Amino acid sequence: MPPPVDKIRNSPAIAVRRMTASDVPAADSILMESPEASRWSKEILLESAYQGVAWVAEMTGVIAGILIGRVVADEFEILNLAVGKEFRRHGVATQLVSAALEYAQSAGAPHTFLEVRASNGAGKALYKRMGFRICGRRSNYYHNPTEDAVLLDLHEKETRE
Repeated sequence: MPPPVDKIRNSPAIAVRRMTASDVPAADSILMESPEASRWSKEILLESAYQGVAWVAEMTGVIAGILIGRVVADEFEILNLAVGKEFRRHGVATQLVSAALEYAQSAGAPHTFLEVRASNGAGKALYKRMGFRICGRRSNYYHNPTEDAVLLDLHEKETRE
């Protein structure tokens, strides 16, 4: 259900930008409070920032969420997405995914895919709203706790038709 109109008007603006090295501590904190996301080391976060296919979303000057992806040939993969607990349900994840999809399109990667924990109902609902479809399942893909991954994909051309 969409938030009431007054909540939308009073919501701080969300600014999405490329992740920098100085964002790594905030990104690490967000991942620590996001058990549905993959837990990555600070070193991997820093490497992702340097590779340039990682974004942060800011609200009121605070890092609210992160998205890390990669382009391989004509495909874009969302590798990790997390939003800080206090910023959830404010459109942060939607803005991050939208920015990543825009980047993927400009990079010549019209096909996007990702894995999401089978128990992550909010994540699956977000991706479904954005046009992703379930295309498979990976048994015991995640650890701590062990859980299946649901595979989702999106073909940019299909979303325009």
